[in-house]
Amino acid sequence: MLDLGIIGFLNPWLLLGLITLPVVWLILRITPPAPKKITFPALRLLLGLQGSTSKPQKTAWWLILLRILILVILILALSEPIYAPVKRTDNNYNTLVLLDNDWASTNSWTKQLATLRSVLEQNKGSNKQVAVLTTAKDTTGQYHFSDFKNPENLLANLEQLSSIQSWQSDLQGALKQVEEELERYHPLKVLWLSNGLLSTSQTNETLERYIPFATSEIYLPPNENLPLWITDITPDKSGLKVTIERGFEGPETEERVAALSDKNEILASENITFAEGEKAVTVTINMPNELYNKAQKVIVVGKNTAATTFLLDQSNYRFPVGILTAAGQKDNKSLLGEHYYLQRALSLFTDVRYGSVKELLSRELSTIVLTDKESIPSDDEETLNQWINQGGLLLRFSGPNLAEKRDKFIPVPLRSGYRNLEGNLTWEQPLTLEEFDKSSPFFGLPHNTEITVSGQLLAQPTPELDSHTWARLQDGTPLVTADSHGDGMMVLVHTSSNTRWSNLALSGSFVDILRRILQFGQGVGATNASDSKLPVHDILDAYGNLIPKENSSITLDTAPDKKISAQNIGPKIPPGYYGKDKRQKAVNLAGNLPNIQRNDFQADDRQIYESRKASPLQVPLLFIALTLFLLDQALTLWLRGLLSNVAIGRPVAVILLLLLPATLMLSHRAVAQDIKEPLDSQGIEATLNTYLAYIITGDNKVDADSHSGLAGLSLQLHRRTAVENVRVTGVDLDRDQISPYPFLYWPITALQEPLTARGKRQLNEYISNGGLILFDLREASNTLNSALGSQGNAQYLQMLTDEINIPQMEPVPAGHVITRSFYLLESFPGRNNNRDFWTESTDPYRNDGVARILIGSNDWSRAWAINGQGHPLYAMVRGGERQRELAYRFGINLVMYALTGNYKEDQVHIPHILERLGQ
Repeated sequence: MLDLGIIGFLNPWLLLGLITLPVVWLILRITPPAPKKITFPALRLLLGLQGSTSKPQKTAWWLILLRILILVILILALSEPIYAPVKRTDNNYNTLVLLDNDWASTNSWTKQLATLRSVLEQNKGSNKQVAVLTTAKDTTGQYHFSDFKNPENLLANLEQLSSIQSWQSDLQGALKQVEEELERYHPLKVLWLSNGLLSTSQTNETLERYIPFATSEIYLPPNENLPLWITDITPDKSGLKVTIERGFEGPETEERVAALSDKNEILASENITFAEGEKAVTVTINMPNELYNKAQKVIVVGKNTAATTFLLDQSNYRFPVGILTAAGQKDNKSLLGEHYYLQRALSLFTDVRYGSVKELLSRELSTIVLTDKESIPSDDEETLNQWINQGGLLLRFSGPNLAEKRDKFIPVPLRSGYRNLEGNLTWEQPLTLEEFDKSSPFFGLPHNTEITVSGQLLAQPTPELDSHTWARLQDGTPLVTADSHGDGMMVLVHTSSNTRWSNLALSGSFVDILRRILQFGQGVGATNASDSKLPVHDILDAYGNLIPKENSSITLDTAPDKKISAQNIGPKIPPGYYGKDKRQKAVNLAGNLPNIQRNDFQADDRQIYESRKASPLQVPLLFIALTLFLLDQALTLWLRGLLSNVAIGRPVAVILLLLLPATLMLSHRAVAQDIKEPLDSQGIEATLNTYLAYIITGDNKVDADSHSGLAGLSLQLHRRTAVENVRVTGVDLDRDQISPYPFLYWPITALQEPLTARGKRQLNEYISNGGLILFDLREASNTLNSALGSQGNAQYLQMLTDEINIPQMEPVPAGHVITRSFYLLESFPGRNNNRDFWTESTDPYRNDGVARILIGSNDWSRAWAINGQGHPLYAMVRGGERQRELAYRFGINLVMYALTGNYKEDQVHIPHILERLGQ
C-alpha cells in the first residue's frame, strides 16, 4: 500500500500508467478530428470553390485535456485509492502497544482490536519489533505480554490476546512486570489503545518511570462513548439509593437504572439525568418491601459492564421490623419514650410497624422488637415461639420490668435484679464499650468511647456465655448477647432503648448496631472461623453476565477483619457470588472502584477511534470518469455538427441529456450502497412458503447444528400448531436476500468473518423493516468455556454488529408477549439454562411494539436438533428432557411471535371493544 497522508493506494503499481500520459497527449494532438458534415443543396458545390488543398484541422486543446483527465481518473480508480487510511507508525522505533482490557473496554474493545490489527497490517514488511502488553491481569494473575516480534507474527497470534477482564486495570503493575524486558529495546515508541478511563492521574510520570520513550501516540474513544459506573448503592427507607458517575463533564444525557430479580424480571426502574457539566448523579429506585428483597442486582440499562451491575445479597436487604405494642399504642412522642429513638434509627433503612403479635405477623416480617415497657401476652407466646423457630428475630431491650419479671424469650440466663452504676449510693461510674471482638457481628464498626452505660442486666456466668456475647463493657460484662432458636434467633441488649440507662440511643453507633443485628432476621447465624471461607458460586464477567462457576480453589474470606476493595478484586477474588443459599455473599466491582477519571495522557499524537475512517474512492472515481466520457461524446458530436441535424441530433441530444442525470443518480446510489435489488428465485420461493432461516457462519459444524435444530423445531411446530410445512434454509448475508424471512437464527462463533458492506446494509434494512433476529452466544453459561476471564462469544457479537443499528436492549420484562404467544413461560432455556435473556426496549408507537432483536446464550439449536430418525442429537447440560421440552416451547413461542407479532397483547382489549360494539 502506498500512503500519501490522507490518501492511500492499494494497487500503487497501476499508477505507473501515468507515465504514458505524454504519449497519449501526442497521439491525440496529431490525430485529426472526424470531418464536419454539412447538409446543403448540390448547386452550392460551385460556390466558394477553392483551388488549394485544405489541411486537416487539429483536435482542440481543451478536448485533449478533457480526455487526458478521463484517463488519469481511470488510472487512479484502478489503483484503488482510499481516503484517510490508518497511518503507518514511525519506522525508526520499536513499538510497545499498551492495550487496556479491563471492564471499561466493553464499549471500545472491538475498536481497540480493529485499530491494533490495522496498525500491524500497515507495518507488515518493516524491520521494527512490536510488543503488546495488556494493562489488566489475566486469570493467572499475570499481565499478558507478547514479547517483541515482527508485525506478521503478532497478526498470526492476535486471537491469543487476553480478553476483557471484570476488574480494574493497573498500568503501573503491568509496566513493572516487564520493566527489564523493555530496557533492551530502548528507545521505544508507546502506542496506547485506551478505553478512555484511568484510576490514576500520574500517567505521564508512570510511563516515564518505566519507559524512557522517544515518542508516543494514544487512541481514545469519543467522550460520549466513555462508560458509566456505579459508585454507591445504599438501602433507603423507600428503596435503593443509586449513585452513578461518568468520565467527563458533558452535555445533558438521560439513562435508566433498574432493579432485576434472579429471573431478570424488572422489579422497578427510574430514569436518571446527568445535567450539563455534571459528572455524578443520585437517584432512588422506589420499591415496597415485597419487591425489594426479591431484587438480585441493580443495572444501568443498556450499559452492560461489571461496573454498572451491582449484585445484592442479604446485607443489602431491607428487613421489615415490627415494634410490639399494647393495644397499638406508640411510645415515640416523648424524648423519654422507649420507641422514640428506635423508630428514628430503624426508619433510616427499613419499614417500621406497630401492633400486637398477631397484627405484626399478619404480614411478612423479619424482626420483632420488644422494649422493656411491653410484655408478651401468654396467649401469643406459642405463636411467637413458632415464628422464631421458622427464622424470625426477636430483639429485646432491658429495663426494670425485665429485671423483675423474666420469661423464656431471653438468650442467656440472667442474674436477679439489675446493676446501677450511677446514683448516690454507689461508688462506681458509668462504663464505656470495649472494642468489638473479631468473632462479633459488630466487628469493623468504629469504637465509640463516648457511649456510656449506667444501668445493665447482668448475665449469669456460664461456660457458654462468651460464645453468646456480641458486645461487652470495659469490665468484660456482656452488653449484647444472642442465641439461636430453631432457624431464628433471640438477641438481648442488656440496657434500655431510651436514655434511662445509657446514651447508646443518642450515638451514631446505634444505627450501625441495629443494622448489623437485623441482618440475622432471615435465619443467618454468625460466621464461625472454621467456615469463614466461601467458595465461588457465580462469576460476574466484564459484560455484567453471571456465569455459573463452582470452584473450590477460588474462595472469599468473610472473616470480619477482611475487607473488599478494588485492590483485591481480581483473578483471586473476581466479582460475583460466593457461597450458597442464605450465606451467599456478593463481591462487587461497582461501588469499590478507586478514583476513576478520563485518561489525560499527554501523548505526542492523540487520535479518536475511527475519527479518520478509511473510505474507498474507486466507485466514485469510476462514475466521475463515466460522466466525463459522456460529456466528451456530446462535445465531439457538437464539433462534428451532428447535433444540428434534426434527424440525428435531437435524438442523440435527448439520450445524452437523460444519461447524464441518470449516471449521477446511479453514482450517488452506488456510493451510498442503497440499491434496491429484486428478489431472486430463492427469495421468491421464501415468500410463497414459510421458512425458518439461520445465518451461515462458515463453521460447518455450527451450521449443521443450526439446520438440524431448526428442523427439529419445524417438526414440533407441525405437530403442535396450525403452522405446517415449515422449511429450513441457511442464508449468506453476502449472497442471499434476507428480507423474505420473518425470523433469523444467528449463532455467534469466533470464526465468523467481519460483515461486508452489503451484509451490513442488508441487516440494517432487515431490522428497520421489522425482521426478528435471535442472536445465540451459545456458550455464555457453559462453565468449561466461560471460565474466569472469558466472555464467551459476547465480544465477537460486538465485533459483528459494530456498524449495525442495534436498538437499546433490556432484560425481557415479566409479562412480555413472547412469554405467552403460545405457551406460558417463565424462562427461556435451551441446552443451557442461563437466566440472562435480552430484548429490544419496545415502543408501542414503533413497529407496533414488536421487538426486532433478541439476545441470549442458551444454545437453542442443539437443544432442538434431531437426526434423520427424529431423535435428539445432544444431551441437555442441566434439567434433562424436561428442559428440552421447555426449549421446544420457547422455540414455538418465538416463531409465533415472529409470525403474529403482539396479537396476544391485542387480546387484552377485546372485552372493551365488545363492550363498545354492544353500545
